[in-house]
Amino acid sequence: MKIKINKESFIKSWSLTERSAGTPSSMNIFSSVRMKADENGVEMQSTDIKTSVICKASGVDVIEPGEAVIPTKGVSDLFKKAGSSEFTIQVDEGKALMISGRSRYRFTTYATSEFPKLPSSSGGSFFCSINASVLSSSIDRGTLCSSPNDQEFPHYLSAVYFEIDSGCLNIVSTDKRRLALSRTEMNESGEGRPLLLPFKGIKELQKILGMIEHDTEVRIIYDDAQAYFTAPGVEFAVRKVESNFPAYARILPTSSTTTTIVDRLELTSAIERVDVVVRDYNKVAILDVSKDGDCVISGRAPEFGEAVETIACSTVGEPIKAGFNTKFFMDAVKVLDGPSASLSFNGPGSHMLVRASDSDSFLCMVAPLELSREEIDTEDVAENAHRGDVL
Repeated sequence: MKIKINKESFIKSWSLTERSAGTPSSMNIFSSVRMKADENGVEMQSTDIKTSVICKASGVDVIEPGEAVIPTKGVSDLFKKAGSSEFTIQVDEGKALMISGRSRYRFTTYATSEFPKLPSSSGGSFFCSINASVLSSSIDRGTLCSSPNDQEFPHYLSAVYFEIDSGCLNIVSTDKRRLALSRTEMNESGEGRPLLLPFKGIKELQKILGMIEHDTEVRIIYDDAQAYFTAPGVEFAVRKVESNFPAYARILPTSSTTTTIVDRLELTSAIERVDVVVRDYNKVAILDVSKDGDCVISGRAPEFGEAVETIACSTVGEPIKAGFNTKFFMDAVKVLDGPSASLSFNGPGSHMLVRASDSDSFLCMVAPLELSREEIDTEDVAENAHRGDVL
């Protein structure tokens, strides 16, 4: 195999492909990129077993067809730091020669027979299609409550649920104490069954989406074992999670006894300041919503002191007072769009439903902390306050 490479054009497709290669420090077949050169150009492949990428290389002219498995360790840096705008790579009997201007580099490649056969979307079922930027934004919100620890049990805690519902794509995650739901319109919808996909794989997909044009249409295809996200010149595959996601729709509230509208930026800043006081103690903020136009957020740490934040709000329904984890509260508010946030409750001790006041495209349901009646009445926050669960 011999190819001539335009560095500026090639590096983008190389960087996209190597995202699914294993860590370079492992120095094995999974920390490599397979390159297949023929009259149609160069196809690059990588995998870490759980995910894989097939990408059409840009900026490459094929001089002699063939294929090679290129290690990413060291070689990736040589490509990116090459001193000339063009360089050639020639591979013969497992030995590679890279010529960049007057510089020469030699490195060893892996045997092509050792590289695993990658899954392909060919023959798969159509799930839906959606623009890259829209999908990325929806993933950002919908994965809010998933755990990055893939050893979590049940397995759905470190996974993301993709579901087609009434012409929209729902992306849902939960850690039992909260639940996030992002709802987005699609370009085209299939009739596929829901997909449960690993959080880490989906976050890798999001990084790939950020490397392609925002208005590029992404088609989602699936088979019994994999889900495929395909766009012109690139296909990302991720292995499905063998688990059942909870019937989350059953626990979403259909009514509320209290709804308050607050300025989103003011609310975010207030929670952040209360968190400064309580984050090294119990991470508890007391939310007190009254009918007199004020929303009070407070927290107390015996060795630090107390914080009391008062912001204007517009409330419909009964006054309510409850405790929430400051991190969960902040996470939910920060991903909202628009100028104001809506906080809804369905009676004392209920979950808090956080969403934008002018949109139903995202919601986050946060379980309250169970506080005693004395704590609610005196504004004291107990050291032994414990979390409720959403699911």
